[in-house]
Amino acid sequence: MIRFIPALLLLLVATTAGAQQRSDFVSDASSVVGTYAPVFGNNSPADQVKSANQFLDSLNKEQKSAVLHKLDSPERRQWTNLPAPADAGGLRLGLLDKNQVRAACNLMATLFSEQGYTKMCHIMLADDQLLKGGRPRRGFGTENFSLVIFGQPSTSQPWAFQLDGHHVGVNVSIAGKAMTVAPSFIGTQPQSFTLAGKKYRPLTGEIDDAYQLAGSLTDAQAKQAILQPKRGFIRVGPGKDGEVPTAVGVPCSTFDNQQRKILTRLIEQWVNDLPAEQAQQRMAQLEKEIDQMRFAWNGPRQAGSDISYSIQGPSLIIEYACQDLGGKPLQHLHSIYRDPTNEYGGQLDDNLSNQ
Repeated sequence: MIRFIPALLLLLVATTAGAQQRSDFVSDASSVVGTYAPVFGNNSPADQVKSANQFLDSLNKEQKSAVLHKLDSPERRQWTNLPAPADAGGLRLGLLDKNQVRAACNLMATLFSEQGYTKMCHIMLADDQLLKGGRPRRGFGTENFSLVIFGQPSTSQPWAFQLDGHHVGVNVSIAGKAMTVAPSFIGTQPQSFTLAGKKYRPLTGEIDDAYQLAGSLTDAQAKQAILQPKRGFIRVGPGKDGEVPTAVGVPCSTFDNQQRKILTRLIEQWVNDLPAEQAQQRMAQLEKEIDQMRFAWNGPRQAGSDISYSIQGPSLIIEYACQDLGGKPLQHLHSIYRDPTNEYGGQLDDNLSNQ
């Protein structure tokens, strides 16, 4: 009975998507991202390589040259959350036809969980809302998100994938079954929007679970956790590779069982963007580190407040902050996910020799 659930979910997604028309979207790339329903759950190394090669086979020589880089290319560390400049590396979705965009979506569906894939797509659609009158705007919108493949997709050698655009800089490193998305930037502007009668909210648990955790703190815990009455800033965003800030806030060793559950659920908002097997392995590691983590908060604890927060442990740095740019901090959100012990898959090579 369980094996039929994904198919039913896909049918529901397809039915919902079918109600939306090309005219609801600002570009062909946006319409595919907003309506196409890839198959989820095919996340084996062989599936990932197959979908990567199918995407590459759909490209012409010039496009393939733009998307393929060496594994040690400097481009791999030049990711950013800023609107893409004209000379940004990679292959923009706006330069692909609809079938090629679908092939790109199929690739992402093998590299991410359904949660992760949906989040990336919804962030792109959010960025379309920043286009003035729906007209093209350099660096903004789904058309200006770029894909890069580092190395040759392989089940026996490390390779990597990067999705880069305004409010997304996601680095997926792969070595056989081992994967990491550290370091990555995930944000959105606006926080929520309506498109063709359908409501979107790209970051949900990242917001709601955080307020719930902050609200659960005892007075003694809050005294340690709350660093200042106003929102702070992300400390280790793009361009801060190798930097590990001093951990601040309340020790998570003081959390009771319910607080630990909320903390775990909050961390999963980033980790569960990975496929299920890899996410479960990563969460098992992080759950063992909870007593070594600290949770910090800046701003009021009431839901809907302008805030920032961080979670930091031996192999984890999560930072989240509202942003002033645009005049509505609650509608402009930034977050960072890092693993100081495994940035860009530095630990993954050993996985291949153990398979």
